[in-house]
Amino acid sequence: MICGAALVAMLTAGISHWCSVRQFVSAINAGLPVATVATPSARPVEPAPAKAAAPAVLAQAPKTSQPAPVTDASEKKFYETLIAKMESLQNQNRDLLNQVAETNRDMMNLNFRVDTFSDSFRPMPVSEDRPDMSFADGPGVLPPRAEPAFLPADQ
Repeated sequence: MICGAALVAMLTAGISHWCSVRQFVSAINAGLPVATVATPSARPVEPAPAKAAAPAVLAQAPKTSQPAPVTDASEKKFYETLIAKMESLQNQNRDLLNQVAETNRDMMNLNFRVDTFSDSFRPMPVSEDRPDMSFADGPGVLPPRAEPAFLPADQ
């Protein structure tokens, strides 16, 4: 059910994208000016009254570049604080990577030493009459292999 729901969601998104691209291409082919960035204040594209009138409208309209988007002070301040926070995160990330590198170097050089002269050092008890742990006379670590069982052949 989850895969089906995901498939339906992807199909819906794909069809929606296809329809919007098709509408955009038809508006371009009709000669209408189309806003490339969707903004809340952007007006929806209206269909052209007739194809013959579109070239006349384009001929009358002067060719000018689009004006730069107007940003107010609050947006500018927001982006400046966002950039400052990103820079501080980048510096913090660099510091953490350096700390991890130092820790890795310390771990690679780590040696374990036993102080045999300490009172807390107690060696493992060893005696001469310990049990034989060799496998020279036994079958080995694994049990012996089972004999194969052959099925009777159909004749």
